[in-house]
Amino acid sequence: MTSFKYRKLVQTICEQIDSGALHDKLPSVRQAAKQYQLGVSTVVQAYQELERLGNVIAKPKQGYFVAKVASKPLIDHGQSINRVKAGQALDMAVQYSLNDPNLLPLSCTAPSSVLDNELLLNKLHRKALATRPYKMLMDDPVEGLPALRANLAKHLSFASHHLQPSQMLSNQTLPRHKQSGLSSNDILITHGRKDSLLVALMSTNALSQPIAVESPISYYLQATLKAVNAEVIEVPMQAKYQDEIALLSAVHDKQAFNVYLVNPNFADPNGRVLSTQDKLALLAWAKARQVTLIEYDRGELYFGSQRPISLALLAKSYPSYKVISIGDFYDTLSPSFSLGYLVAINVFQECQLTKQTICEEPSIALQQMLNTLFDNKQYHKHCDRLRAQMQVNLNRSLDILSPTLNRLAPNGLQCSEITGGPCLWFKLPEHISSKTLWDRTIANGISIAPGAMFSFDERYDNYFRITFALPWDEQMQQGIETLGQLLIELIDSDNG
Repeated sequence: MTSFKYRKLVQTICEQIDSGALHDKLPSVRQAAKQYQLGVSTVVQAYQELERLGNVIAKPKQGYFVAKVASKPLIDHGQSINRVKAGQALDMAVQYSLNDPNLLPLSCTAPSSVLDNELLLNKLHRKALATRPYKMLMDDPVEGLPALRANLAKHLSFASHHLQPSQMLSNQTLPRHKQSGLSSNDILITHGRKDSLLVALMSTNALSQPIAVESPISYYLQATLKAVNAEVIEVPMQAKYQDEIALLSAVHDKQAFNVYLVNPNFADPNGRVLSTQDKLALLAWAKARQVTLIEYDRGELYFGSQRPISLALLAKSYPSYKVISIGDFYDTLSPSFSLGYLVAINVFQECQLTKQTICEEPSIALQQMLNTLFDNKQYHKHCDRLRAQMQVNLNRSLDILSPTLNRLAPNGLQCSEITGGPCLWFKLPEHISSKTLWDRTIANGISIAPGAMFSFDERYDNYFRITFALPWDEQMQQGIETLGQLLIELIDSDNG
C-alpha cells in the first residue's frame, strides 16, 4: 500500500509539472505530507523518485525544485530513416505463442482481459436481440446507428472541456484552439480497427505512394501495411519533439508523402503520449506540408485525471486540417467485440464513400449493445474500473521488477516510463538481442514481444515489450518474477 501511495504522489506531481501548475519550488516534505495526508517517509520516497527520474532537482538546505526540463523520453531511437517495400512475412512464432496454453502471453496486449466482462456482454447481447436486430439492420445507415454515433461523439469530445489555457499555443503558426466538440457527422462505425485503417488508407489514396510512419510502430499498424504491400518510410521518435518535426521536414523534402501514420496517445510499444503543444505543432506541420494525419488513438487507457486529447478533436475547428482518427473497443471491452470507428475531420465524405464501397456493415447487435452502455452511463464506469485495475497491475509489476532494474541499470537495462496504456518497453544493452531473451523466456513458459516486431528492419533488436494488463493471478506474478531473474542471468552471463 505504501508503494502505491508514493507512486500515486509521483504521478500527481508529474501531472502538475506537465500542465504548468507546478513550475518552481515543490512544497516542503512536511507541507506535502499534510497536503496529501501522507506519511513523511512516503513523501521523501516520492521526492527521491522524482529526482531520479529527472523531474525535480534537490538543492541542499533549500528544498526540491522543478527541473528546467520537466520530463524527457528515456530511450533515444536515433535518426536513421528506413524506406522499404513491406512484405508479407510475419514473426509467426510470437503470434502462435499467444494461443499456447502452456505460455504466459506477456507478448499480448489485450487490456480488456484485466476485467471479466463476460456477464456484462452476455446481458447486453440478450437485450440487443430483443430489439428486432434484423429489422434494425435493414434500416441501418452506412455510417452506423445515429444514436451510437451521437453518444460516441459526446464521449470523445469530453477532453476538450478540460483543455487549459496553458495547454494551448497562440502565435503566428498555431491558432488558438476553439475547443469545438465532435458531432455524429464526424464519425463512421466500422467492424473494427483493421477495417478503419483500410478505409483511412484507401480514402486518402495512401497506397499509391510512400506512407510515412513513426517508429517504433504498433504491430497492428505494421502488419496491415505489410499485408497491403505498402511502401513505408519509417521516421524514428526523438527525445525532443521539435527535433522530430525537423526530421519529418527533412524526410518530406527528400521524398514527398501525403499521409503520416501516428500513435500520439500511449504509443504501442513504448507508451509515449504527446503533449497538447506537440500535437498542435504536428497539426501545423501537416497543414503546411498538405499531409493528412492518420492517428491510432488509445487515449482511453490513461491513468491520470483526464483523457489526453486526440489530434482529431484538436483539428475539429480548422477546415484546413485533415485528420482521421482510428479507435475501437478491443482495449476496453473485449478482443472479440468487433466494432470500431473512424473520426474523419475534413475528409468525411471520402471515408464514407470508401467504407460504403469496400466494407460490410458492422454488427447491428454490437452497435446496440454499445449504445446501451453509453445510454446507461455504464461505459464510463466500466472504463474507470478497467484503468484502476491496470494501474494496480502496473504497480505490482514495477514493484517486482524494480530490484532487477536498479541492479542492471549500470549495465544498460532501461524501462519506459508510462502514464497509460498496457505495455512496458525495455532496452537491453546494445549488443544483446531480445531474440536471445525470447528463447530463454519461452523455455520458462513465458512469451515476450521482441523489438524486431516493431519495425520493418532489425533496428530494435535489443528492445522488447511486455504487457502488465492481463488478469493478475499467481501465474502472472510468478511470470514477472521469472522474467526479472532471466534478465539478471542473461546480462550477468554476458558480462561474465
